[in-house]
Amino acid sequence: MPDAVPAARRSRASVVWMIIGGLSAVAPLFGPLGTTFQYLADFFAERPQSVQGPGVGFFVELLALIVCPVGLLVFTIALVVFIRSRK
Repeated sequence: MPDAVPAARRSRASVVWMIIGGLSAVAPLFGPLGTTFQYLADFFAERPQSVQGPGVGFFVELLALIVCPVGLLVFTIALVVFIRSRK
């Protein structure tokens, strides 16, 4: 039975999805979650904290925490497809 999509094209697409998944898994660590480390450093150093409600940054960090595992999942699926297309 002939394959509908050639293996080279499928592996190229899976490499692109691996790059997208890897970047989306790592990017939150350098962006919004990087400021969280500053908040934690202030907390452990017992510096005064503001008592305001959650700002926009909180929701951006929450979104980043959701994007990170999704990026890992996309990377894993693309890696499996890439390995299977090589066989």
